Amino acid sequence: MRGLKISPKMSSIFLIMLFFLLAGAPVAYGQPQDISFSAGKAYEHAQYLSEKIGPRPAGSKGEEKAAQYIYYILEKAGWKVKEQPFSKVVVQNNPLQPENYLQVINSRNIIAELPGERPETVLLGAHYDSADSSAPGALDNASGVGVLLELARVLGSNPHQESYQLVFFGAEEAGLVGSEYYTSQADLSAVRWMLNLDMVGTPLEIDVAGKVSAPPELVRQIVNIVKNESIPFHVSRDFLVMTREGNQGGNSDFSSFLDHGIPAVGFGIAGRPEGFYHRPEDQMERVSLHDMERVGQLIQEMLSTVHFSSVGPQKWDTSYLTFQMGSEVIILPTLGLRIIFILILIFTGYLFIRAFRTNSPANFRTWARYLLAVITLTALSIAVVAISGVGELVWQKIKGVDILWYAYPGLVLVSRIMVAMCLILLGIGVLKKVPFAQSGNFYWLAATGLLLLITTSLALYRLDLAFPFLFWLLCLDLLYLWPQLILALVGPYFIYHIHWELLNSQQWVSFYEMAHKYPLIFTLFYAGLLIPLLFSGMFCILTKPKFLRPILKAAQVPAVIFLTVNLLLLGLVPGYTQSRSQSVHIQKEWTGGQSGQTVQYHLSSADFIPKQLAAELNQEHSKDVYLPAQANNPPMNLEGIVQDKGTRNFSLTLKMNYGREPYRVKLKIQSSRPFRVDQIDDFLPMNKLPRKVKLEGQEKAGQYELILERTPPHKPIVQMLIEGEGKILVTAEVTFADLQPNFIIEKPNLSVDYSEIYRSEFEF
Repeated sequence: MRGLKISPKMSSIFLIMLFFLLAGAPVAYGQPQDISFSAGKAYEHAQYLSEKIGPRPAGSKGEEKAAQYIYYILEKAGWKVKEQPFSKVVVQNNPLQPENYLQVINSRNIIAELPGERPETVLLGAHYDSADSSAPGALDNASGVGVLLELARVLGSNPHQESYQLVFFGAEEAGLVGSEYYTSQADLSAVRWMLNLDMVGTPLEIDVAGKVSAPPELVRQIVNIVKNESIPFHVSRDFLVMTREGNQGGNSDFSSFLDHGIPAVGFGIAGRPEGFYHRPEDQMERVSLHDMERVGQLIQEMLSTVHFSSVGPQKWDTSYLTFQMGSEVIILPTLGLRIIFILILIFTGYLFIRAFRTNSPANFRTWARYLLAVITLTALSIAVVAISGVGELVWQKIKGVDILWYAYPGLVLVSRIMVAMCLILLGIGVLKKVPFAQSGNFYWLAATGLLLLITTSLALYRLDLAFPFLFWLLCLDLLYLWPQLILALVGPYFIYHIHWELLNSQQWVSFYEMAHKYPLIFTLFYAGLLIPLLFSGMFCILTKPKFLRPILKAAQVPAVIFLTVNLLLLGLVPGYTQSRSQSVHIQKEWTGGQSGQTVQYHLSSADFIPKQLAAELNQEHSKDVYLPAQANNPPMNLEGIVQDKGTRNFSLTLKMNYGREPYRVKLKIQSSRPFRVDQIDDFLPMNKLPRKVKLEGQEKAGQYELILERTPPHKPIVQMLIEGEGKILVTAEVTFADLQPNFIIEKPNLSVDYSEIYRSEFEF
């Protein structure tokens, strides 16, 4: 048989065809391959920001380096990039502790654009600053920035119809300053919707409410996509409806877009943040590569599947309610809420009139008993709320701490609830000896009347805010027709739910600290919530005395035993653990003056320094410990020059010779008489002051005080003209990062941060 002879030309053609066959059809036909999301690359970006750059507080060199890195990566990915520097005066408001406290926040936003075939734009955002000069901010929020930078590479390499915009916000930790500035300056007419990423992890927190709520249609679409991806999640709308009235109005930068009518949601991590939140321990081991993969792919899926017909600022239903049961989310629109509100109000009115007619008092003696019942139950409510925290106070004294609840707040809260229930059972035994009214209808009328007043008042302000009390009112209506104690206990269900959400949120610590700081206000508030519960309970007892009274009588002794055991077990609950450590601040404090410079270490904490540590340092057990420090090179020198300008005017010039860049410069002006600042240089630009804000001292405990603060960059000279009478004290306090401290403390259950402060006072 003759062999087959192949010519060199045929061999070349065959080899070329074989090459294209092995390389794949897409190359042969010129079709681009889709670039997929890489969690590894996202992780590398986060690692660079948190480890190579480190802390990135607003205006700092670290934040500036992070902005440069983000700019470079975006340009490399083919995006059109620009910076948006800003300087904004922020007024720090605390209604319970009023003071005139102004901060100048300097930072910049990084804005990247990727045009598509259509002008309609989807906007993705993440803040790139960290909480302070000691927090590396790996999880919060280098993780979010890393995911968006990787998405920038993916989106820049794949074909797309819609346009995309990425915005990396500065100064989020200072109060959403960067996103508020961006939304006030940007043309949002082409933006279809916005997604913000702040801390990457699971279970996924879907934030849908700032001062206003996200469109319900956007919430439905996003929830369905997350559910289809089998990612555990939590919708925050049912909780934030109760807390969004604050100045900040929301947890992160998506809130600023909602304020301007742009559909927006935020992604975060559900639940109470771990102890490393905003602390030096927020490092890369806290970031999950698996979660970055899941969230990155989820966002990529959303960009192709979320559809919104409208673009630009718009209006939608903002007073709807969400109810989450597992992975199912039910949205009750405002119209449905209004119908329910009207029906319950009509039903309550009918039952109220019916009960009132059968309970109309006949004489003065009956009225007196009603009044005595109201006074007695109100006093019992106040006593129960006040005494329920006694066990916590006792163990605080025994352990020598101020904060017993930090590590396990749920256990401490449950303990207080159990103590309150035992006290109510014991209090009912005392009430038997009081000649109060024995009419069950009266107690139902009193509870219903109080809730009716609260519900109507809140509904006039905002309907969705009234819903927890509306549900309670419905339970009282059913209680009148079917007197069962379970209905009285279930009535405040949404009040319980709000506190459970609060317990599992980042607001819990500040809420509980405020409750301990202003105990009288919170005692009266919770006593007011307890009154309707006690009145409805009395209605059940008097309506079914043969069934409930024997049970209540038999529960007296077990209540005392349980109360005692509960108080003893409370002492076993540790205040701090390794994962939820006590925060301790170590400041190297320099004090400058005419007599020279002094230096010391200042250990401080919101709680008492641990007894063992205080003993090792040969110091008293307190919240503030001072130790001598070696006076080596101070971080700066400061000179103050005061000149009398006549007619009650003084000029103050501060010359600051910095050894290295400070993070924060604070000026506190105090006097026993009123004063005002008539002129000041660029330390605080007066043309950027918000309306109705004046640079004058505000009275506080007999002293007038004004605090001015600024983040970098800083100039070496500050000049101001002050008008006032009497003595005026100006305290200059300059804070520096101390990333290589000489004095280091490493103890279990302690989270320690370090800084250096230079302080000097001038009186004239």
